[in-house]
Amino acid sequence: MERSSFRASQRFARDPPPPNINETDAIFSLATTSAARYVSDSSADNTTRLDEALNGMIRYVADMDRATRLSLKNQQLKEFLTYTPVILNASTTNIVTRSKFYRLLFSIAHHNIPIRRFMAGELRLLGAVFSCLKASLREQLGPQNMIDILRLLQVLSYEKNVPLEHWANELISFLMQEVIREPEPEWMPYCIAILCNLASASKSACKRIKISTSYKKFSRQLMKLLQHNARIIVVSSLVLIGYLDEKVRDMVYCTENVHDTFMCTFNVLTIGDDDCMMTRQIAADLLRRLVVSESSTTPGVPTLASTGKNVLNYGFFIGSIQQTARLLVTLDPRTEESSKIYDLLLAFCSLQQLRGPVCQAVIRCQPTETQLTTPIMAIAETSGISSQKLGENSEHVSLKAIRLLSHLLKECIEPQEQMPDIGIPRGQLIGIIADNLSDNLESLSEFTDSSIFSEKVQKIQLCLRLAEVLSHDEQCRHHLLTVCPAQLCQQIATWQFTKNPVVGHLTRAPKDRAEPLEPQWTIYGIGIILELCRLLAVLKDHSKVHKDQYWQLLKDERIIPFLAYGISYGDQETVQQAFLTYSHCAQVPAFPSHLLSEMVASCKSTSQPVSLSQKDSSPDFNRCRNDSEDTVNLTGSGDIYIDKESSQKALDDLLRKVTLDGGISLKDAKSSEILAAYERKIQMLQLELQMKNVPKPVVEIETTSQKIRDLAQECEALRDSNKQLTDHMTRGNLEINQLKVQLEEVKQKCDSIETSLGMCITEKAGLKTQLTESLQNAERNVHTAQNEISKLNTELAQSVTRIELFLAENRELKQEFEEKVVECEVLKEHIRQIDLELKNKQSDMERALLQISAAEQKAAKKELELIEAEKHLKLYESRLSDRERDLNAKNLEIDRLKLDLDAARRNLQKLEQMREAMLSLASSSSN
Repeated sequence: MERSSFRASQRFARDPPPPNINETDAIFSLATTSAARYVSDSSADNTTRLDEALNGMIRYVADMDRATRLSLKNQQLKEFLTYTPVILNASTTNIVTRSKFYRLLFSIAHHNIPIRRFMAGELRLLGAVFSCLKASLREQLGPQNMIDILRLLQVLSYEKNVPLEHWANELISFLMQEVIREPEPEWMPYCIAILCNLASASKSACKRIKISTSYKKFSRQLMKLLQHNARIIVVSSLVLIGYLDEKVRDMVYCTENVHDTFMCTFNVLTIGDDDCMMTRQIAADLLRRLVVSESSTTPGVPTLASTGKNVLNYGFFIGSIQQTARLLVTLDPRTEESSKIYDLLLAFCSLQQLRGPVCQAVIRCQPTETQLTTPIMAIAETSGISSQKLGENSEHVSLKAIRLLSHLLKECIEPQEQMPDIGIPRGQLIGIIADNLSDNLESLSEFTDSSIFSEKVQKIQLCLRLAEVLSHDEQCRHHLLTVCPAQLCQQIATWQFTKNPVVGHLTRAPKDRAEPLEPQWTIYGIGIILELCRLLAVLKDHSKVHKDQYWQLLKDERIIPFLAYGISYGDQETVQQAFLTYSHCAQVPAFPSHLLSEMVASCKSTSQPVSLSQKDSSPDFNRCRNDSEDTVNLTGSGDIYIDKESSQKALDDLLRKVTLDGGISLKDAKSSEILAAYERKIQMLQLELQMKNVPKPVVEIETTSQKIRDLAQECEALRDSNKQLTDHMTRGNLEINQLKVQLEEVKQKCDSIETSLGMCITEKAGLKTQLTESLQNAERNVHTAQNEISKLNTELAQSVTRIELFLAENRELKQEFEEKVVECEVLKEHIRQIDLELKNKQSDMERALLQISAAEQKAAKKELELIEAEKHLKLYESRLSDRERDLNAKNLEIDRLKLDLDAARRNLQKLEQMREAMLSLASSSSN
């Protein structure tokens, strides 16, 4: 039995040796110095030194581990990269030096995404590389040079920050011409992949493609390329059709055909393309766009796209998800492909409709003979890998792994409140939490780099979330009480309360909040407090010290700015967690709810900080939500909105309905939403009292707050019962889905049997035709046997038709199908008996076939002779035509000679007459 290669090559069983810092600095220093000298003087000596330095760098970055560890903090490397476009654009740079640059830049850009973004965006390297492409075409340097340049262009154009400059039109025109060129060049896959990248990243590129003179021919070519053998060409064509041609897009992505589009894209994702790179990246991006889209009403909230609304009904979807998850076992976690797989699975898990089926599909992946490691085991091991092993520029893959692992374990543990056997030791999961919480908390003060600090803060937040998920399992909870002691929880809370600038930011007046806040201190830091509160809420029932820490956290007024900022500027998940935490805080009798409402109102009155409206460098960073509407509306779905312009009468009517015997059931609304409505009522009363210059009735407000808390407890009890019923219904739906899957499997088996029967019928019909043609003069018993075979085939076809009708109507499927199978077996036995009778006649048929083959050979010889005769005939005909032309010329000459002869005869007659006259005169004179 062969073990999975993940443990040996991708799981980092032994830590790779760290690169020698002195060696790295020496290589980059030499390369930078050589490049600077070459820019100032491109002599032969400086060219030789630059080539030697490039050789050293190429050998250094050939190791993927070293390439991923490169950073723009290295000033020598950054300075060297700034010389790159100058050297590539220089006319004095020779072919060999440019080829070395292509190899070096490709190795770096392929494995190091931050440096790739720097080269594509700030460095504007695409223009310089395209100038090299034009030089290669002009000087005819060969296909390999073209491929080296185009694959570098493909990697650089994958980034979204590529600026399209004056060279864009010429590049797009060249790429389109290569795609429609006949015969197909060997570098065409790179050309269509570059066009796909440009169209995906820029609307301007799409417009430039559409206005091209060759667009119509290019559009027709895209439809033909959907049947191409290269998967990179197929998936790139799908993307280009989606961005360019509306009519074809409506046909390819319509409800009738999107099933096949999904199947094709999943196949491309799982199989990949060894001949061309970045195939899986493009396929993963396309699948994400087909399934997940942002809400049109609430920006930043993922919703199910129209093309993916039926994705759960596709029979191949669950299997495709499992095949996609299995890639996490074989792919190196440091690669971009692995990061894209995590992004795709997390995008599916962000949708409530897909989260359960996707997680269950990944969990149910069983080990195989060639792959003992399951996807969930690979995800757990990647979660425990530190940044030092993965490299600083590995697209935060360990964070994505922890986030996905939390979804999977929650799906495992929640139904039975106990973790089943999924192949992961509980100690390994506890170790992930222990290592990341204690180590990251202690090392945060040592890091000054914002990217490393941000990753550390996110990891603490996600590990707290993972701990909360595991705390519902009894055995894990016992270990968590030791791994997450109350003292550590207190240190985490104190660290955030004292270091996070959100506290000081919201305690100031709104006009003094001009400076933006960094994301790692806002969204991620707020998430730490919210996740910590959820964890303590579970552990408090099993440990007195954790219970004391839980109540201490809720009573600390410094938690109010975290709640206010999360409610005002957080994404969907943060807002939900903030309201849930507020429901915990409302249990404290003296909790100052008015301070929370004032801070939220002050956040609403000011604009959202600039830093939060922009995306963080991490791909997992979601846009914060800045709600500008506050409409009061309580619906059956439990959504509450508060309108600043609404009257007090409307609010009173709303609160009057929110009763146990009112118009709206409490179980249909969240307690946090009801509390928000009551808080709004209190604010209105306070505002009315201030306008009347009447002192605030503190006792009355406290009494109202106590009623609100009592009502909140009743709401929570009702919601718990509702949740239990919902869980029961969910389990019922899961069982129904499983039965549907089993039914689909039975139908698939029936379809396969029908297909085999149809093939048998087709083969028998062909055999009958051959026998009829070969044995026309055979005996009557043979004809009788053939007629019987025909009748039996007709009966068999009728039986198959009846089976199909029974399958369509779904009536007594199994019993009727078994009966028909028995009938088919009887008919097959009868056919076998008849075949035995026909064996005696097979010798005659073989003799007839031999005669036919001999006749065919003779006919072939005669055909060859006929062809040869036709050739001679054509030759004779051509000669005859030549002779006829000569004859015509001779006839013309003869006619001319006849005319001359007639004229000569007439002249002769005249001469004879003259002679006779002269003779007569002579005779007369002589007389």
